[in-house]
Amino acid sequence: MEKIIDSTYFRDPALLDYFRSDKSNMAVFCDDACMETYKGNATKNISKSIEIVSRFPDQVIILKSTRDVIRITLLNKRLELLEDTSQTRGFKMFCLDVERAIQGDQALTKQILIKAQIALDHYNKTLKDTMLVVEGIKEYAKSFKPEHLKTLRNKNEIKLEVFDKISKDILLLTYLLFHDHPEVLEIPQASQVRDSYVFRFAISAYLLMLRWISDGGIESKPLNKLQNDCIDIKYVAYATFFDGLLTKDKKMEGIYIDTLFILKRVFK
Repeated sequence: MEKIIDSTYFRDPALLDYFRSDKSNMAVFCDDACMETYKGNATKNISKSIEIVSRFPDQVIILKSTRDVIRITLLNKRLELLEDTSQTRGFKMFCLDVERAIQGDQALTKQILIKAQIALDHYNKTLKDTMLVVEGIKEYAKSFKPEHLKTLRNKNEIKLEVFDKISKDILLLTYLLFHDHPEVLEIPQASQVRDSYVFRFAISAYLLMLRWISDGGIESKPLNKLQNDCIDIKYVAYATFFDGLLTKDKKMEGIYIDTLFILKRVFK
């Protein structure tokens, strides 16, 4: 099994069971999972976050950046191309370097702090992006009827008109994401879309939006919570390329299940 690991699972004892139950069980790190290990007191937190996975370095896969993944999934269906083989091979040494930093190696500590600042800058940018998303959803919510907001809770009774709206909305969102992304030089052919990261992200983003609206709107939710939700759907999009998620987040798990449902039932 190869499963995308979410930051909520880094320190969970269940991760030990996952690794020990089968040596072929792999934890797959996307770039956000890597960056989330640097949050807070970077040196201390990263040591705790990788404490379990550092015992199983041969069962860890590090992926390329999301920008690279976007480009690759538009051109090729080979999942092995998503792996950053250099970082995967160097993971064991990375864990040793973190341990040396904890023991007082100033040069290695400085490297960690530099990466922590890069991660912080990234999340500050995503906070601004989240504000734009929130404003867009406030307008988008006006087009929804009550049955649209309940549709995924009764999967066996979804009306054709609701399926039609969902598919059109997701395709429109996908088009907008393709149009605005710097790694997409031209709108891809229809045959390229279903297996692209952008399309699968669009599905999970749409489903997150439905949850926000059906849970009473987004006006009362703290911005940092909305930001975390937006990060979570990136994990969901990645998980559709692999064997699932390693997460303790029930909302994320639910959106993942619904994303697979949409992929199989709406976009066969």
